[in-house]
Amino acid sequence: MRAPRLRGRTFVVYYGYGPLPEIAAFDIAILEPAGWRREDLDDLGARGVRRIGYLSALEATAATLDRLALGPRQLLQTGGAPWRREAFDTYVVDPRQRAWRQHVVGEARRLVAEGWDGVFLDSLGDVEDEAVQEQAGWLLPAAADLVRAVRGAIGDRLLLQNNGIFLLLPLVAPLLDGICWEGSFAPAATGGAWLRMVLEQIGKVVRQEGITPLLLSEVPADEAAAGRLGQLEDLARRYGFLAYAAPLDYARAIRTVDGQVVLGR
Repeated sequence: MRAPRLRGRTFVVYYGYGPLPEIAAFDIAILEPAGWRREDLDDLGARGVRRIGYLSALEATAATLDRLALGPRQLLQTGGAPWRREAFDTYVVDPRQRAWRQHVVGEARRLVAEGWDGVFLDSLGDVEDEAVQEQAGWLLPAAADLVRAVRGAIGDRLLLQNNGIFLLLPLVAPLLDGICWEGSFAPAATGGAWLRMVLEQIGKVVRQEGITPLLLSEVPADEAAAGRLGQLEDLARRYGFLAYAAPLDYARAIRTVDGQVVLGR
């Protein structure tokens, strides 16, 4: 059993522009680096907030692909065409591509050089999607190797992974300080027995490796919010996770430690 390096009782995810004074009340803040000036980031650090910079590990916009000179042949293919995540207007990149690996590792190195306490690797759950399940034999090790390269680039800074909890987590657990499971966690969306089984399995891994487990969801601020929030907090408490529920999307607002909704800048 390893003692966790990432400690705290509360966390927030916000991809909008700072500063947002209410974020200083959280122990851990996962933020979009482009939205923060150095002086505002330093102020959060002075208040004891662990500042974790967002970084997409596998997905890129068309503009990023153009900048890196990555074409269709460097993207993951599904059905004979590049895999596009329409909901996010992004494409999924083949993690073996040298230019992409250099980009991800270089961005991680830049974040810690700029004062971030760690890196939040997003989009790694793509490797567990059924759309690419026939490619899992090479895709999972390639994604794990990318995580390993990021760990090497950031040294002893904190490394958190979003999703990829079923197949990827066992391959990279010794490299991580935090694992985040992002989902709806609504009773209608997940079977109760299945959900408990997954949470218990994650719990075994995190206790052994000293990883801090997080539950992340979006719960709109409406008449049903209290019930949904109660369910999420109950799951977190029962299985030893930290929990956060955004009131809108992650870029437009935060839900404060005391449950208030604060719009971003």
